[in-house]
Amino acid sequence: MNQSELSCVQVLEALREDNVSGASELSRKAAQAFVLFASESGCRSKDEYFSKLLKLGLDLVSAQPHMASIFNLVNSLLYSVEELLPTCTLSELEEFTKRKAEEFAYNSVNAIQQIAQNGEKLVEDGSRIMTHSASGSILEILKKAKRNGKSFHVVVCESRPMFEGRILAKFLGNADIPVILITDAAMGVYAEGADLLLVGADSISETVFVNKIGTLYLCLLSKEYKVPLYVACERSKFISTAWRVSPLAQGKPEEVLDSELLNVRAENPYFEEIPLSYCQQVITNEGFFSPSQIPHYIRKTRLCKRLMERLRELHP
Repeated sequence: MNQSELSCVQVLEALREDNVSGASELSRKAAQAFVLFASESGCRSKDEYFSKLLKLGLDLVSAQPHMASIFNLVNSLLYSVEELLPTCTLSELEEFTKRKAEEFAYNSVNAIQQIAQNGEKLVEDGSRIMTHSASGSILEILKKAKRNGKSFHVVVCESRPMFEGRILAKFLGNADIPVILITDAAMGVYAEGADLLLVGADSISETVFVNKIGTLYLCLLSKEYKVPLYVACERSKFISTAWRVSPLAQGKPEEVLDSELLNVRAENPYFEEIPLSYCQQVITNEGFFSPSQIPHYIRKTRLCKRLMERLRELHP
């Protein structure tokens, strides 16, 4: 079944079960759910439409609660639709929903290219770059640097237990970029010889960013060996800690331990919070941000009151 044949419910369920895709791809799936909903809604009134749209938004946020870009998509779309309720017809609201969601997905794709344009300037000829997990932003930065004629190689941590790093390594290798793939535990052996550390982020808040478990270890190594570390992500991933659901999602224990052991309980945290102070700057589609600039831009976000009320009810 191709993407155009999916229903809104099917896209939502696929989003809920996806623990491999990056935040940007997941947020574009959420945008697709809004497009399909607007086409399928069958609502008879504007109030019914907004009520169901709000429910879908809550379901999307709950499906991937650690992905800030999904929250920002949901909040922005609901805020705009709520503003238009008094003056637009039902069909106009449906069309606006589709257009707004499609615009978000389009901007997300373009944002990655702009991040690549900004970030590749950090890559110097002959350098060794190290990264952890798989980030679409990091992939495009490195591919852009390669296309610009720079020669370098990349050390990629495989990122257990789902091995997203192996996927990144494959894409880099296919782009004719030399890669050394290592276990996460080998970070300390390779970090000292690195010239640049690049990591992605699933969200960035006032004082912390959230990324795949193991990222903090790389950040500590950047301090120990004085290797500059940069975080790359879309501007849409900025979110206040006051609005964000806890990012510390747990994966299935059997991904760590596939058999029972006496008095042993396996735990499998997927994400962790890392102080922004560990990074030099954040590379975004809108340019470079220092950690001290982040709170100012987060405060500018306009919130949909009904969304926030419902989220507080669900996550007091």
